Amino acid sequence: MNRTYELTCDDEVDKPVPVTLSDGTGTATDDAIGPERYWEVRIERTVHGVLPRLGKVTAIVFRCEPQPTNYFTKELRVYRSGDGAEIGRTPTFDVSGFSPEFRPETLKIEDGRLSADLAFYGERDAHGHPSILRHVTWAWDGREFVKRSETDLSHTDLSREQVTVDGIGPARIGMSAEQVEKAVGAPLTLVGDASHCTDGTLAGAPDGLSLMFMENSLVAVSVEPPAAVSTASGMRVGTTRDELSDTYGDEITTDSVEDGSERLVFAPTAPRFGGRIIVFDLSDGQVDRFAAGTRDAATVGSCL
Repeated sequence: MNRTYELTCDDEVDKPVPVTLSDGTGTATDDAIGPERYWEVRIERTVHGVLPRLGKVTAIVFRCEPQPTNYFTKELRVYRSGDGAEIGRTPTFDVSGFSPEFRPETLKIEDGRLSADLAFYGERDAHGHPSILRHVTWAWDGREFVKRSETDLSHTDLSREQVTVDGIGPARIGMSAEQVEKAVGAPLTLVGDASHCTDGTLAGAPDGLSLMFMENSLVAVSVEPPAAVSTASGMRVGTTRDELSDTYGDEITTDSVEDGSERLVFAPTAPRFGGRIIVFDLSDGQVDRFAAGTRDAATVGSCL
């Protein structure tokens, strides 16, 4: 976390330039960085392990933000754990558009290989919103690191899933952002830092479906127009107050009424639900938004 590295910002420049980090962050202002005024660099992930023919190694994911620009790059480099000497870096991906983005928390050294999940850009994806999640592995061939596999992770169509007090489909309340991405098989875009309160959307999910995280734990799933997903009991945006009452009976209560709006709360009593609820906000007697999860989070529904 406190040393000088030689980096290219994922081949932003041909020749590596020195960047001195303190507590894992630093700035490069060398003339060799190109047209940008400076690079902001930080370490996102460090893992230790053993690789064949190399022994004990340390792998590091660096995030580099050339300034002034509105993009960032990431690169993965490997060092000898004993003396810190650089062994090499994984190759840049040969793609026509934006470079894929490492999911640093997934980086591992196991079974004689480096591995990580990366979010790749589809042909129509906007910058910052990659839609394809893949698992990639690399191995040392005696001279350099080479890619050994690149596999699409199985994708769940959330438009076909139902919302329950436990989440939606394979995305379950209590999962970390990394676990949600893996479970659904789609990149997750977060507004802010998942270690605090932040909202997120999954690539390919219906517009209007969002996820709320607190301290990197999924706490609520929110649905608003135009999303057409329903609860397991068939309740959705547009459902009437009477339909809610008929469906949930004594387990639904009125929580608050304000400015002509109304809030009904479905709180199943069985211990296995752990106090989780579904909150329905109504206008003119119809649901215009609902959220499921822990009581505090579902009541709020969003970090914004």
